[in-house]
Amino acid sequence: MNPKVKVRLRIIAILTTLIWMIVIFRFSMDTGVSSHELSDFCVQIFNKAVYHFTGKDLRISITPEHYALIELFFRKLAHMSIYFILSINVMIVLFTFNMKMTLRMFISALFCFLYALTDEFHQMFVDGRGASFTDCLIDTSGALLGIIAALIIYCIMYTIMTKYQKHKGLIQNAY
Repeated sequence: MNPKVKVRLRIIAILTTLIWMIVIFRFSMDTGVSSHELSDFCVQIFNKAVYHFTGKDLRISITPEHYALIELFFRKLAHMSIYFILSINVMIVLFTFNMKMTLRMFISALFCFLYALTDEFHQMFVDGRGASFTDCLIDTSGALLGIIAALIIYCIMYTIMTKYQKHKGLIQNAY
């Protein structure tokens, strides 16, 4: 890859990573009430989708305890999702450096884990929120899934680029 292109890609990747870290920080600034409202909104959308396909209203069809479990599931899925995206961003930054893939994976996982720790620490100071090491582990599991997704995308792109370069080389050799 052209060194200038690599530097530009690195800068863009660092900026998108920083922007995503700010997004996570902003979510962590939500009070317990507003965070609960956002989760409830997501569950309501899910409930509407279930109703659309099955004709059943979950609020009526299941117990309040089970409905609360659905909301908890969405809250934890949100944790995983935001760190899934963060780890992909970090991996893209690390793809612009020459290093072993295992080191990239380790750095990305460690970075996301440490950011999750600071995020949970930050939530200790937000009204109605608290720190949870379990949430930190859920965040990190989302990050690990993101690392796997980044590796799959990398392998696909690498294969495509390799085939393109071989094809391009064959065409040039034919003339």
